[in-house]
Amino acid sequence: MTSFAVMKNVLRRIVRDVRTMALIVILPLFFVLLYGNSFSGSYSDLKILVVNEDNGLASVRTAELGRITLAVHLASTFVDTLDPKTFSVTRLDDAEAALASVGDGVWAALVFPSSFSNTVVNEAVRAGGRTRVRFQGSTVTVLPSDRVDVPLTTLVIDDSNPLIAAAVLEALRSTFARVLESQQSTLTVDSLLDVRPLHEGKIQMLDFTAPGIIGFAMTLITIMLTAMAVVRERTGGTLTRILIAPASAWQVTLGYTWAFSLIAVFQAAELLIASILLFHIRFVGSPGAVVVVVLLFAVGLQGLATLISTVAKNEAQAMQFVLFLLIPSIMLSGVFWPLESMPAAMRPFSYAIPLTYANSALRKVMLTGSGLGELGFELSVLGGIALVTLVLSVLSMRRQAYTA
Repeated sequence: MTSFAVMKNVLRRIVRDVRTMALIVILPLFFVLLYGNSFSGSYSDLKILVVNEDNGLASVRTAELGRITLAVHLASTFVDTLDPKTFSVTRLDDAEAALASVGDGVWAALVFPSSFSNTVVNEAVRAGGRTRVRFQGSTVTVLPSDRVDVPLTTLVIDDSNPLIAAAVLEALRSTFARVLESQQSTLTVDSLLDVRPLHEGKIQMLDFTAPGIIGFAMTLITIMLTAMAVVRERTGGTLTRILIAPASAWQVTLGYTWAFSLIAVFQAAELLIASILLFHIRFVGSPGAVVVVVLLFAVGLQGLATLISTVAKNEAQAMQFVLFLLIPSIMLSGVFWPLESMPAAMRPFSYAIPLTYANSALRKVMLTGSGLGELGFELSVLGGIALVTLVLSVLSMRRQAYTA
């Protein structure tokens, strides 16, 4: 009976706490909605460049007219067959420019050789035997010819994201297969494609997820430490005594910021070094660039944690509110699955999460060797978040001191 009474007392206190009850009811639904929407999308608007040097002609032997030239335009057929929902196709004339653009917002570049159509048609006739075709209003018999050299179609693909790279390659292979099947050609897709990964050395899934995991670990530990520390010191009266002393809210906030930022840098360094030594993850960039990203990210996290502590009455509530930030961070920031695979309606939420930009910046540094000059967008957003949350933290610090 004593246990039953204790249980009733605990449940009574929880039911009377409106914020806790709201979290108990809403948090599971919030998680399910994020989980379902994160996995329900498909890849869309993947930008690829196509250079079509194919002359669209096939020179074949006929029984009636000797050698004739057919207009078939198979490379154009291939491009027209690509799924417009999956790919955003841009046609260029300069092969070198197209190949050089891969990695700069472009996932792949295809360069069709001038004799692409000729190769496919002649191989189809050679393998399938005589066939009848229409030519200038008449029906002629096309005769098999000797095997022709197979010119390769060059495909340069950005493999910094293994999931997208695999999806792009699979979609292109499937389209190639449909074009070859339409010609009854015995050529295989691999015999026509010269696939060139953009980055030296194959990027593994662990390499792809490591930057995001480091960023998420920082998010988890920094926000929890900061929010709980501020709430504890506020409820214990320590924060009030600090602000009564000759210390301004700005100075106190900066003190918290630098303390937890240094902890975050240490943790990021520890995670990074351990990952490299134990799991040999890819790191080709500058450690200095990582430090800059981590510092800006940590300052923003500290500001968010301070704001969370403003609305939390105690440490338990602070932990509950932290979950509302952590769950979207892991589900919507692109740590495990690309933003490009999420439904379009969910992507604006992804762009509101600081980890999205930290993850992107760390991947660019670690996987592709990008420097600070190539991280302008990510650093600008992280810097903006850090500045705004720091100012809001200063404004909320004095309020917290007198609400204990």
